[in-house]
Amino acid sequence: MNKFCPHCGKPIKPTDRFCSHCGKTVISSKSGKQSMPKRSEIHSNKLKSQKRNIIIGAIIAIFVLILGGWGLYQHGRNSVESTVIGGNGRLTNAEIKKIPRKQLAAWAILYADKKYGKKWGEAADDLRSGHLTIKSYSKYRFGDYEISATDGSTLYVINDQVGYLFSKDNKEITYVGNKSSYSNRSVLSQIYPEIKSENTEKNVNIWNDNLSIVDGKADDNDEDARKQSSKARTKSKQSTSEDRLWSSTQNDELISYMDEFGEKMHQSYEHYTDGEDDIVTLAGEHFPSDINKNTYPFKLSSGDHDSRDPKDMDSIKVKWNPQVTSKDNDSDTYNVVAIFNHNGKSEEDHITYLFCFYHGEPVALVDQTTNGGYVVVHPTANQDLTSHFEEIANND
Repeated sequence: MNKFCPHCGKPIKPTDRFCSHCGKTVISSKSGKQSMPKRSEIHSNKLKSQKRNIIIGAIIAIFVLILGGWGLYQHGRNSVESTVIGGNGRLTNAEIKKIPRKQLAAWAILYADKKYGKKWGEAADDLRSGHLTIKSYSKYRFGDYEISATDGSTLYVINDQVGYLFSKDNKEITYVGNKSSYSNRSVLSQIYPEIKSENTEKNVNIWNDNLSIVDGKADDNDEDARKQSSKARTKSKQSTSEDRLWSSTQNDELISYMDEFGEKMHQSYEHYTDGEDDIVTLAGEHFPSDINKNTYPFKLSSGDHDSRDPKDMDSIKVKWNPQVTSKDNDSDTYNVVAIFNHNGKSEEDHITYLFCFYHGEPVALVDQTTNGGYVVVHPTANQDLTSHFEEIANND
C-alpha cells in the first residue's frame, strides 16, 4: 500500500519517518504509535509520586510515635511499680548493691522467722509492731561465742541471742547466735524469692517507719558481755546442781529443725508446748495426757512391716519429762522431752515423733498406731532426723 506525504503529496515509503521531498515529519497521531508524554504529564506524575511518598512517610511516622509513646508509658509504669528494689520479681547484682539497710534487715528477719523459729519470730513481731531497734557492732559476744565482722562485712545484733552478718557486697547473709548451730549462711538472691510476697511498697514504707538501726557502743557491748557472763555463771551453777539434759534453747532449735524437716517431707508438724492443750492424733491419742495417765500400754516394735503382734512385743515405760536430768539415766524409762505430730488426710493417718532420753542417750521414737489398745512405737529409720536430734541434744 502506497503512502503519501501529508504535506507535499509526494509518494513515500511506509517506513519513512520524514518526507524525502519536503523533509517534514510524516508520523501520524492516528497511526497507532504511542506519542511521547508531554512535560506537563511528567511533572504531574512526579507530583503524584511525591504526594504518595509523603502520605506513606506520615503514616510510618505516626506509627513509630505511637509505639514510642507506648514504650515510654510502660517504662514509666514499670518505674512506678518498681520503686521497691526487686519489685518486679527479680533481684540483680546491681540492685543488691543499692538495697537500703532497713530493707536488708527486714528481709533477713522475715526469712529467719520462716526458717529458724521462735527467737526470730519475736524479732519479726517487733518489726511488724514498730518496736524493733537493731544495733551494729564490729564484734559482739553471744553467750560463749564472740562474733567479729571481718572482710568488710557488717554485724547486726537483734538481741543477746541472735544476730546476722551481711557480706561487703550484700550478697551473703550469715545468721549467728549463742549456739554454733545458728551459723547458717544464705545467698540473698535465694532469700528474696522466699519473702517476695512480703516485698510490697506499702510494707517497705512500714519497715522504714518501724525499724531503727543504730551503732552499738563498745561499752554497751562490754556491759552486755558482763551481764551475759554473769547469767552464764549462774546457769552453769544451776546446771552443775541439776545437770539438766534438755533446755528451752535446745527445744527452740528442735522446733526450727522440725519446721525445715516438715517442709522437706511436705508435712506439717504441730509441737506440744507445756501448759497448752494436748496434741490430738487422728488415731485419737492425746499427748502428753495419755503418757502421764498411762492410758495405753506402750509397746516397742522393731519397725519392720512384718512386726510381731503387739501382745508379744516388749512393754516400755514412757514419761513426759522435759526437765530430765542425769539422775534419770539409771531408769529404764523413755523420758519424753518434745512431741511433734503430723495428721494426714485420711482417717487415722498420723506420724507422731516422741523425742526422748533413754539412759541418758537421745532417741527419737515414731508412733503410727492406727487402732487397738496399744501405742506401738519404734526408733525412727530417718537418719537425718536422728542425727539432728543427737546433735541438738549433745550441744548444750
